[in-house]
Amino acid sequence: MMKRMLILLLCAAVLMGCLCAPALAAYKSTTLKNGDKGDEVARLQQALIDLGYLSGKADGTFGNRTENALRTFQRKNGLDVDGLAGDITRETLYAKQAAKKGTTTSESTSTTETSPTDTSTQTTVEAGKTGANLFNGNYTTMRVGSKGDRVKLLQQALIQLKYLSGKADGKYGSATKKAVVAFQKKQKLTADGVAGRKTLTALENALKNQASTQTAETTETTRTAETTEATTQTTTSTPTLKAGYAPDGSRLRLLHWFNDIKGTLKNGDHLLIYEPISGISWTLRVYSRGNHCDSEPLTAQDTENMVKAFGGKNTWTQKGVYVKLPSGIWTIGSTHDMPHMSGSIKDNKFNGHLCVHFLRDMSECKKNDPKYGVSNQETIRALWKQITGETVE
Repeated sequence: MMKRMLILLLCAAVLMGCLCAPALAAYKSTTLKNGDKGDEVARLQQALIDLGYLSGKADGTFGNRTENALRTFQRKNGLDVDGLAGDITRETLYAKQAAKKGTTTSESTSTTETSPTDTSTQTTVEAGKTGANLFNGNYTTMRVGSKGDRVKLLQQALIQLKYLSGKADGKYGSATKKAVVAFQKKQKLTADGVAGRKTLTALENALKNQASTQTAETTETTRTAETTEATTQTTTSTPTLKAGYAPDGSRLRLLHWFNDIKGTLKNGDHLLIYEPISGISWTLRVYSRGNHCDSEPLTAQDTENMVKAFGGKNTWTQKGVYVKLPSGIWTIGSTHDMPHMSGSIKDNKFNGHLCVHFLRDMSECKKNDPKYGVSNQETIRALWKQITGETVE
């Protein structure tokens, strides 16, 4: 009798396993990456197409277009932006609540508590502008044990507001909790050291108020370097820039080319370049993207401005510059004004394209671009130290 019951129980377990298998095996638990091929890639592409992140057909080949679309999806959905389709990314992609490309993050991102490994992409707040949004609408709760770029943003904000000292390391520990508690008490919020929606929105408002005050204090000495999309302006005097801030008063961010920038750009996008020594700005159009960003002056006036900033000549000697990305975020880079090879704009009086370099890991750069690439990385690091006092590790 006992033996018969054991057999029946075993059969029932096998049956339940068969019934659950399709749900558990919705996709193979393996990370998809650039260069992979097959049905799983095709399914990934189709999901990206359905949500508006990718155009064309799902051909089952994971190439650059698929990677860029995936990075955009990850950024939109508060995931680690690495261009890799791992379990978490695909679970989110195939879920009904995945954010479509045309929706705002606040409409589609859960505000419930998250795991300690939450790693959303880094965003920024533009000081002094209405509706500045440090967390880009993603108010997912952070607490002790959380890690990633959103924690780093939280720490940077607390440092800027004088609640936390040291460097932002992206790890939510006891010091971060203590700083959050102090901020919560100041804002008359529940002082539990947990950074939820109310705390994060209060933090954004505090930053915005601080930025408005700073902007008012520096109005007499700060010249706006923003220009329209198609035209730029020159200046004969160098504006006084506050350390760590862009020409328009917004906070500068040190962004990584591969991790933060490359996946957000597309050919044809515009970059506003500001050269801090001369105070001259010009607009570039993105031509192609590899280990750096090939670009070309948008107009003949942009070419004239750029060459003037380089002393009236074309040279390979690079300069550290401030760069405003299409997202509105200001970062820093390194560039020259020597036309070479091909270009796509016929009437800009610049026969070819130029290179704009952004921050890369020095070890990777020494391996893949040991001469001119390393020289540009040294220029970027020197400029960052000059404007912030921080040494890039």
